[in-house]
Amino acid sequence: MKNLKQSVIKGIAWRSTVDISNLILQIVFTAILARLLTPADFGIVVMALLFIRFIKMMTQIGFGTAIIQSQDITQAQISAIFLIQISIACFISVFCYLSAPLAANFFNQPKLTELIHLLTWVVLINSFAFPQIILQKNMQFAGTSILEIIAMIISNTIGIIMAFKGYGIWSLVFRQMTQAIIFSTGIWIIAKWIPIKPQFTGIKKIFNFGLNMYGSNIFYYFSQNLAAIIIGKFIGAETLGAFNIAYNLAIVPAQKVQSILTTVLTPAFSTVQAKLDQLRKNFFISLFSLGIVFIPLMIGLSAVAENFVLVVYGEKWQSAGMFLTLLAIVGLFKGIEHLLRSVILAKGGAATIFHITIIETTASLLLLSLGSYFFEVIGLIIAYITVSLISFTLTTIAAQNTIKDNTLLFRTTTRTFFAAGIMFAVITLGYYTLIESHSITTLCTQIILGGSIYIVFRIKLLTKEEQSLINKMPLAPILLLTHKK
Repeated sequence: MKNLKQSVIKGIAWRSTVDISNLILQIVFTAILARLLTPADFGIVVMALLFIRFIKMMTQIGFGTAIIQSQDITQAQISAIFLIQISIACFISVFCYLSAPLAANFFNQPKLTELIHLLTWVVLINSFAFPQIILQKNMQFAGTSILEIIAMIISNTIGIIMAFKGYGIWSLVFRQMTQAIIFSTGIWIIAKWIPIKPQFTGIKKIFNFGLNMYGSNIFYYFSQNLAAIIIGKFIGAETLGAFNIAYNLAIVPAQKVQSILTTVLTPAFSTVQAKLDQLRKNFFISLFSLGIVFIPLMIGLSAVAENFVLVVYGEKWQSAGMFLTLLAIVGLFKGIEHLLRSVILAKGGAATIFHITIIETTASLLLLSLGSYFFEVIGLIIAYITVSLISFTLTTIAAQNTIKDNTLLFRTTTRTFFAAGIMFAVITLGYYTLIESHSITTLCTQIILGGSIYIVFRIKLLTKEEQSLINKMPLAPILLLTHKK
């Protein structure tokens, strides 16, 4: 168990480092590109990527999660799944290429056909990054983490150079392609994995688990992207570009949380899935550790959203600030929900996730359509928040039933939400009643003041159990100025 604990700590450390680095660098690179390109440029590329993401999702049968979850799968069976995965990717890529005119007609953007024809290669190239599943299962994250950062830096640098040279929208496309090529090539070198003679017998259980995840992925795609699809179809590329900037700032942190949890905690939870007490304890620690940082981060982002967007991206992206204020709440619930899903999947609950996602997608289709019809983008975002709350509630119930503890989420996050709420009130009221100026000085003041208020109140609210957990975190007693009770 000690080795498992050490692997989890190292895994979280690596994934947290790379994901935080990626997030910061991505904000910097996107801010540069946002000043070189127009909201409409971003919007058109988002339309292409919406179609590409759907096609890419069609290739993700859920075999990766199934391989990680299984404790008795053989190398020959993994090789068989690899061949199946590549075959599906090839077929889907051809379908994507041929379907490009349909996407262009749907969004009424003829330029999309060329963009999708080029981005189709990204789908195929990404499918060859299969060895990362082997590394995740073995909880080996150092090489993958470093490779992600290298691929992201090189691809964004190329994108910025192309934007300076006047390539416009194509700079965003080649940024995507370069990142896929570097990562999918490098992962084979890092993993040093070579497929062996495939064994197709005995993979029925893996296949069934994967199909449940596949169905869930299809519905999950629409639940996450329906808002952007509606904006692109009925409102326009410029608004979609601004919405996408806000969406990436609000939802990408949640996706980074998902990356950490999927790659580190799912295999860790799966290892102790038969020991309910140990699973419950590990889940409590994970939820507390995530919430004490992630909850104030997202609530704080909502509070400084307007000033942040104006300072970082410029005046032409002002509408993105309003979107970000609301979308940060969605990102908050999504981030916690990803952890809840990890414990459900660790117990083999892919079917449960599938059913919740069906409900979420159905609610999204109804509420987002009504919200956008009557109140346009703001109504759509409010509907998005409502759907996220529904999904979050259902996932919470399922996760707590899995570990047989119906109060764990409440006990773990209530004090954090209270301290973060006070922080939000002070920052928001102070900004709109006293300052109301857009500058980097104001933004830094908001961040420092908000962080200080949260830390002070959260320390005062620490329970003995939480204090014990805090004291075991690297540097946390110093950084949080904790005290002995």
